[in-house]
Amino acid sequence: MAMLARAGKLYHLFTFLAASMRRRRKGGSEQMVVGVASAMFIALFAWGAQYFGWSDPDGKVQLALVTSFILGILGGYKAKGG
Repeated sequence: MAMLARAGKLYHLFTFLAASMRRRRKGGSEQMVVGVASAMFIALFAWGAQYFGWSDPDGKVQLALVTSFILGILGGYKAKGG
């Protein structure tokens, strides 16, 4: 994964996340998963079109990303017992 990220445009984001995950080992794996999911969402939402090369003139891909992220949050909350 490090070689793939180093070759891409998002290298600095992934290195920042890796360093912050190493510092936050006290919070457990749950906090790390939330951080990784949030970072992936932000990266895909902000730079996904340039990075992966999809065409989204109407914003439907970004709408699908937001919807799936919100549904994932709700599903995780319900699965946790909330």
